[in-house]
Amino acid sequence: MNERRDQIVSIVSERERVTVNELSEILNVSSVTVRGDLNFLAEEGRVIRVHGGAAIAKPGMKYEATFAARQRYRAAEKHTLAKLAATLVEATDSIFLDSSTTALAVGLAIKSSPTIRNVTVLTTGIWTAVAIMDSPHIHTIITGGSLGGNSGALNGPITREILSKYNINKAFVGALGLTIDDGLTDNDPLEVELKQTIVQNAKEVIAVLDGSKFGQIGLASYAQISQLACIVTEESAPQDIIDALTNQDIKVLIARHE
Repeated sequence: MNERRDQIVSIVSERERVTVNELSEILNVSSVTVRGDLNFLAEEGRVIRVHGGAAIAKPGMKYEATFAARQRYRAAEKHTLAKLAATLVEATDSIFLDSSTTALAVGLAIKSSPTIRNVTVLTTGIWTAVAIMDSPHIHTIITGGSLGGNSGALNGPITREILSKYNINKAFVGALGLTIDDGLTDNDPLEVELKQTIVQNAKEVIAVLDGSKFGQIGLASYAQISQLACIVTEESAPQDIIDALTNQDIKVLIARHE
């Protein structure tokens, strides 16, 4: 799978823009498989999703590929997910939001809620902190640590040490992939270590994932299915995986598109 994705990046780099159908013919795989690979690569910032296919993330477009473009990618789904996820937050909660664009959407949904008051948000996302810091109802804490380039993500030993000292009621986390056997996975070893710390310290871990993440597998696992209190997803999530999760008594909330 990783070899095929590397091949996709090479093809897109050579042509600068390529369609799903073209990749399907070149690689001799289904268009569904190609779309899944492109979604995965877009989340990593290695390509940029465009209508009907993908374009290369050029060096001069680094910020676009690593955060701004990811924020626009599946923006409607993230907005829908975030609104539902925010309903799980209660007054006086202490919550964690990671550095993902989905977490930023959750932060904005909490900020705009007329009923959520006196909430403490601990985050490793610089852009999330900036987006919610002017809310009178949210106490925002940035963890500190090493800043990961244009992604706006804080990470490293200092970050993990700080996080281990806080009591977190609810941790809202994203992932590159979710499977029944591997749980939540990511490709960045530092991000995996960080999220393992969060999972160990949070009273409830809530995964917020759009349907494209189901069935995908990253480099390493940071949470098993049994460690999750809830999964918030949307209508495109595969029904067979949802059924398998509910059979293991995992609460699954499905956001309906507006």
